[in-house]
Amino acid sequence: MTAFFLVASLFGLLFLGVPIAVSLGLSTIATFLLFTDLPIAIVAQRLFHNLDAFPLMAAPFFIFAGNLAQVGGVARRLTDLSQAMVGHIRGGLALTTVLSCMFFAAASGSSAATVAAVGSILIPAMMRANYPKEIAIGTVATAGSLGILIPPSIPMLIYALITQTSVSKLFIAGIMPGLFFGGMLLLVAYVAARIRGLEALPRVDWRGRLHAARRAGWSLLLPVMVIGGIYGYPDMTIGSYEIEGMALFTPTEAAIAAVFYTFFVAKFIYKELSWREFVKVSKDSLLVSAMLMFIVTNAILFGFLLTDQQIPATVAEWITEQEMSPLLFLLIINIVLMIAGQFMDGVPIIMIFVPVLYPAAMALGIDPIHLGIILVVNLELGTITPPVGVNLFVASAISRMSLFEVTKATAPWIVVVIFVLMVVTYVPYLSLMLVRPF
Repeated sequence: MTAFFLVASLFGLLFLGVPIAVSLGLSTIATFLLFTDLPIAIVAQRLFHNLDAFPLMAAPFFIFAGNLAQVGGVARRLTDLSQAMVGHIRGGLALTTVLSCMFFAAASGSSAATVAAVGSILIPAMMRANYPKEIAIGTVATAGSLGILIPPSIPMLIYALITQTSVSKLFIAGIMPGLFFGGMLLLVAYVAARIRGLEALPRVDWRGRLHAARRAGWSLLLPVMVIGGIYGYPDMTIGSYEIEGMALFTPTEAAIAAVFYTFFVAKFIYKELSWREFVKVSKDSLLVSAMLMFIVTNAILFGFLLTDQQIPATVAEWITEQEMSPLLFLLIINIVLMIAGQFMDGVPIIMIFVPVLYPAAMALGIDPIHLGIILVVNLELGTITPPVGVNLFVASAISRMSLFEVTKATAPWIVVVIFVLMVVTYVPYLSLMLVRPF
């Protein structure tokens, strides 16, 4: 009865249009007071215990760094470099969009920020070049979802917090699936451009490409610093000396370094960040971080009550008794997360479903890193599907098209994301190939 009331009250509040964070908090507190004998003081204790997590501190800093990169000239220089590299191929603007999103994703950690930064430059350019809407809007909205797969990634941080999984390993594990996803988008964009007869941009010679690379050099160093610092260097032997491999800094330290680096580049090298813009970016980042932490706070309470009522353990035991194969279980997870993605944003999905599904996955021997990457790709699908796909809203605002038009334009690209999801799900080596040495 307790579990039924908890879940029913949550989805009842969501159906009434109550914000997700408030729904989580109200349903948990109501169930706590009506169906348990636990002292109310334990709520504050659990909140403090779960929020007192060093890796969680990385999220606000990555948000801040991504917003600074968006307004400080980083996105435009990465776009110019991408155009110099692939613009001369048929459908060059679409290919430029995908490559730019891949570059910027390695600096932002957010799909919405990636769509906003790249889309504000390339959606108008594709519209002026008479690109079909399904190519112009679909490319930006779908490629922008790479912002949460190519590290750094805010959802990966939250997943690591819940499951006590290594953030560093999750970040490294996202690299190859991110490159595979980006490669598939490049291929689809090229084929669509050939079918539609889209023209290529003028070829940029090697001198021009080197110039674009120099202009974007400081921008490219940002993801190199973040990923390289987290990955560190391997064990090596120089003559008679053996050097033990180690990371240069933790993901949280990498996030802080990214903020200082991005501010320095945008303010003193590119000189495109005014103090007024810095204040505005700081406020915007603070608001987004506060919203994220409010959701996390209430979701932690929800997860605590789930655990107290033995719901995850019961689900894991039931799945084990069914002798369900790991492949079938992963298929069920994908279906559940696809449905959830139609109604909820990424962080609430992680906070609600992971505590229930994770113990069952571990009982079936599924690698927690692999599970985390599967989850993130599902969240990518959720960013481009209505009614709450955040990338659709951002693309709609940039293109000034209705949400219905943007959704219709993006719909064919969903097939690409589902294909990538299936490959990531059933080819675990793609996610784990860089993690095994750890």
